[in-house]
Amino acid sequence: MSTNNLRHLTGRTERMSRRFRRVAITLVATVCSLQTSLLQAQARVEPATHERPAQPRRDTTARVLYRALPYGSQAYFSPLTVLLNKGFDHFQARNARRDVWAYPYGNALSRAVFDALRNPRAAIDRDPGMSKWLRTEILPLSYRFSEASWVVNYTEHMLAGGLTYRMLGEWFTEQGVPAPRVFAAATTFTAAMLNEAAEYATAERGTAASVADLYVFDLGGILLFNWNPLVRFFGDRLQAADWSNQATFTAPDGLLRNTGQYYVYKIPLPADRWRLFVRGGMGAQVGFTRSLGREFALSTSLGADTEVRNVDSTTNAESIKMKFGGGLFIDRRNSLLASLTMGPTAQRVTLNVYPGVLPGVLRDVGVWGAATRDGRFVYGLAHRRALGLGVGYSAIR
Repeated sequence: MSTNNLRHLTGRTERMSRRFRRVAITLVATVCSLQTSLLQAQARVEPATHERPAQPRRDTTARVLYRALPYGSQAYFSPLTVLLNKGFDHFQARNARRDVWAYPYGNALSRAVFDALRNPRAAIDRDPGMSKWLRTEILPLSYRFSEASWVVNYTEHMLAGGLTYRMLGEWFTEQGVPAPRVFAAATTFTAAMLNEAAEYATAERGTAASVADLYVFDLGGILLFNWNPLVRFFGDRLQAADWSNQATFTAPDGLLRNTGQYYVYKIPLPADRWRLFVRGGMGAQVGFTRSLGREFALSTSLGADTEVRNVDSTTNAESIKMKFGGGLFIDRRNSLLASLTMGPTAQRVTLNVYPGVLPGVLRDVGVWGAATRDGRFVYGLAHRRALGLGVGYSAIR
């Protein structure tokens, strides 16, 4: 490499570093504005069992989903991680744009999202019409793969969205924020709108799919998961947990990588130490969980993940292509410690190690590394005291 090229690369890296510092400060300040108190990093001591205790709680709505554990995915979780992983979940697709700084937010929000919210009936009447919209988006009446949008609507938008809302409510409660469910609903719905904007960046008008997602299922999940028996069923009986990736901004390319919101469920089986393991996100995987003693568990899964997602610029019709994927996961008291996943997404193989696993001064740091489809090696770290904000590096080919 010539001296001039080296100087150019060095100067570019320094400029990107300054830019990332400014962006990081802005992001943290934005999320912290939703709170009236700072994140208190305290270790919580709870009974050392993998299963939740059977004795009744004094407050039956507290700590069902978020238990403030100082390790794993629980330590990583925050409003910022929800905005990045749920809001930009689509960025993990192989053909997705990941440059958040140059993304057409103005067009995506005003023409796709806000138009759907302002004119829902017009969006439905344009395409596909009320009858087909009800059959394919709302009611489980269509079973063709290309028309069964209701499957994702129920599993991801309603169930995963509702669980996110309640987990955020418990997070805000833990921080002493007044009206925690109001802040949780605002954060969850904002992330849902970002998700729609990321998916329909080139749309000229709101789509019927966005109407279903936002008005029926995203909002419906927020309302539904105010019902405490349902929350306890998912949290206690099914051991539902947010095992999202550690979203990270990488230099020098300025991309948002390692995004992805994933929820897992561990369904009881007759065998004492075994559960059926289900992982949902941009795809679906099924496997088994085996308890390893009183606190730890090992899970494996196989299934299909989304490789590419396309939206027709004229009709706004969505199509996806899915391929084989799988993963290996180890958790402690249902808080994910580490995962090794492979699949057809932009990151072919990814290792995530969450905060609380590494020893000493790195205890609050989560690390990850991935081999990408375009031949790069990318890696990053996320700090729990920075609300899970991740920074990393993408090797230049």
